[in-house]
Amino acid sequence: MNDITKKTPLKPAKTVRHGAVAASIWKRQSPSGFEYFDFSLSRSWKAKSSGKEGYSSNFFQANEEELSAVVKEASEWIAVQQASLLEGNDDELLV
Repeated sequence: MNDITKKTPLKPAKTVRHGAVAASIWKRQSPSGFEYFDFSLSRSWKAKSSGKEGYSSNFFQANEEELSAVVKEASEWIAVQQASLLEGNDDELLV
């Protein structure tokens, strides 16, 4: 009999949002054990005609301000967290 372990879906360590643009910040670990953070960007959308909603990794020129704000805030949050990791205060991550 096979033991199949159900994996719990990973959640971002933090999500930063400005308008329709969001950065999901992920805590990662390299094969050598080094812990670090990175982020992925997305834009939420809703079709007026059908009401369908979703997320896209594509952006418009009109998203420039929101993108800049999200990237800056995510980068600043990561810098604080990395400093905490380097000091060995992993249990004090700021959410």
